[in-house]
Amino acid sequence: MLLLGASVCGPALADSALSGEALLEQLLAVVERSLAQAPGGARSVVYLGVAQNAQSPAFHEDVLRVQQRLQALNPRLQSIILSNASRSAQHPYPAATLNTLRQTLGRMAEWASKYPLTVVALVAPHGKVTALSSKAASELYAPLQSRHLRVWLDALGDTPTVLMLSDCRSGSFVPKLAASHRVVLAAAAADRKPSACDEPSDNTYFIDDMFGAGFDPADTWQRNFERVGSDQSTRSKSSVPEALAARSIAEFLRP
Repeated sequence: MLLLGASVCGPALADSALSGEALLEQLLAVVERSLAQAPGGARSVVYLGVAQNAQSPAFHEDVLRVQQRLQALNPRLQSIILSNASRSAQHPYPAATLNTLRQTLGRMAEWASKYPLTVVALVAPHGKVTALSSKAASELYAPLQSRHLRVWLDALGDTPTVLMLSDCRSGSFVPKLAASHRVVLAAAAADRKPSACDEPSDNTYFIDDMFGAGFDPADTWQRNFERVGSDQSTRSKSSVPEALAARSIAEFLRP
């Protein structure tokens, strides 16, 4: 499984003034209808983008940038975005909290039992060792811990998954989340933070390096990730199981 981050894409929302819980339910319903309508035997790709910390706009922009890259490779991509960035009436998103992420991954586990799925997830917050902060404006939510992600991701079974963690000390998550069907890509070692993590920017360096001008979908996740690892001051970390190591990003995203 590869873990990356979250965004929902689909028909326009019926009511941008919906409560956060109702908005999430509406978004999940849109995705589920699309999965049910997929041609028989076709594998659907679901992208989950989670921008947990509103302190920097780069986290929200990371989630959107990855979604755009993946959508270009697979126009049938189903996307779910959870974001604590300021949400205007034109661009409402459910908040990124423990509860919304648990609810979303729980629903995805139900889908995985009924439909052939591939999952790509990006979690983009500030972080500490095995804990990722969740903040919106002046409100600080309970942190996301590695034990939460392990349980929720394991519920997906053998669904091929890519998980990307764009946060400080994210390497501490890698050994705890590694699995035979899961690729885990972390922006920094367990004792480091990514370069310019706190500087204002359109994207974090991690996502800019991964999905910028050098992005090559004909190559593997690991080879694209190695460009990030060229910055030895951050010592980014990854776990790529043998079963998924040779698959290109384009192949991984193919229905």
